[in-house]
Amino acid sequence: MQNYITKSEKINYCVGLSGQNLVYSLIGASFFTYFMTDIALFPAIIVSALLIIMKVWDGINDPVVGSFIDKHTFKNGEKMRPFLRYTPLPVGVFSVLLFLVFSTEEDLLWLRVAYFVIMYICWDLSYTVQDVSIWGITAMVTPNADERDKFVQWARTIGSVVYSVFSTMIPMVLEMVVNATGQSWQFITLVFAIIFGLGGAMISKRADKTKERVRVIQETKQESLAESFSLLFKNRILMLVTLANLIGALGFGANLVTYFFKYEIPTDFLGNGIIGALGLSTLYYAITGAPAFIGMVFADKMKKLFKNSYINVLIFMQVFNCALRVVAFLVGFEGKKLWISMIIMGVASIPTGANSIAQTSLFCDSIDYMEWKTGKRTEGITFSMQTSFTKIASGITAGLATLALSLLKYNAIDSADVYIGTQSAAFDKWIWPLVVLTPAVASILYIIPLLFVRYGPKERAKVTAELIERRQKAEQNAETETAEN
Repeated sequence: MQNYITKSEKINYCVGLSGQNLVYSLIGASFFTYFMTDIALFPAIIVSALLIIMKVWDGINDPVVGSFIDKHTFKNGEKMRPFLRYTPLPVGVFSVLLFLVFSTEEDLLWLRVAYFVIMYICWDLSYTVQDVSIWGITAMVTPNADERDKFVQWARTIGSVVYSVFSTMIPMVLEMVVNATGQSWQFITLVFAIIFGLGGAMISKRADKTKERVRVIQETKQESLAESFSLLFKNRILMLVTLANLIGALGFGANLVTYFFKYEIPTDFLGNGIIGALGLSTLYYAITGAPAFIGMVFADKMKKLFKNSYINVLIFMQVFNCALRVVAFLVGFEGKKLWISMIIMGVASIPTGANSIAQTSLFCDSIDYMEWKTGKRTEGITFSMQTSFTKIASGITAGLATLALSLLKYNAIDSADVYIGTQSAAFDKWIWPLVVLTPAVASILYIIPLLFVRYGPKERAKVTAELIERRQKAEQNAETETAEN
């Protein structure tokens, strides 16, 4: 089948996506919470309330934006690309304004909170439009489904690498600059917001060089938000994969890693005692998570190995992850065994790197399927719901982790010479199983909805071929009508 995407398009899209991830490295990572509490100096209870408000707003905002995009077509016939041209500037400007700390006075707390909420709503609205468009266009860049898979693979890989590197690097470098210059945290943070927020947003504009080659000739726009949601819930592939993601949120053990290292591992574990629980947690995430990038690079190879089906790939990675985590649990964490357990979990993570690539490919497939079935394409609502459910899943994970700590009678200790033995017997008994085995249990449960996806390589080939034939006939009919008139 013919390939359509040019090399320059691929480069421009990946550069633009990298710029978008520079922005999100500031706001989507844990640094943003630290900024709110320790730099903007909002009281902890206010930060908690703001985070809840932001989650509620995200849940409402994403599908509404997606529905709007699906209902709207520009005069030139394009659906996504113009948004990639016009959204970077407001995303960049609001990114900077969001990090502007004009005062830390308690008397002005109400004004500071009101300002922050308004700026966040403006930022989130503009960013959501860009985010839905930048991923939605992956379903429209080529009618060749195999070519689209490769495009998505490299996009997801590059985006994930940029986000992972910069979300880790920014807080560390920012602190070094503050210490070296003697400038205030508020000022240096604003400088970083200009560099990574506004600068990254301007780089993200490069994504508008990507062409939309898949267009529905007929008038098939949704008429209402209700119709958009109706189409969403008819999308069997999307709903089953989304359900799997929500079930996957039950693997909340990763949120307990820092507590495990603080209260179960000696402070001199690395020999010098300089690196504490946060440093050990970073080491844990690096060993158990970094190998996943191997899976990203070889996602297409894995797909071919498993009968050209990303569903089979998703099932395999969950079984593999579960089996090796059980082995790691049995090895234990006493003394040097912890290194062996972390390496085993790192090996388990290798195929999971293909997870986001496989899911994005399946979402694109579901859009093709819905067009084949209903004549309507739903890039906007599909990818907006993907981001919305991702946020919901993260909320479930955080909530379950907090609930587990409460049931284990966890008692926060600010400072002590020795932390081991300061928690309850239940905490000491269950924290290791929760860290290692809850993701294993979630992996098995994740598989169940995937077993009901009935969309293999044959169905995909049929849908792709028939859609191409329909579009060609529609174009020929349009040309004939134009000639007759």
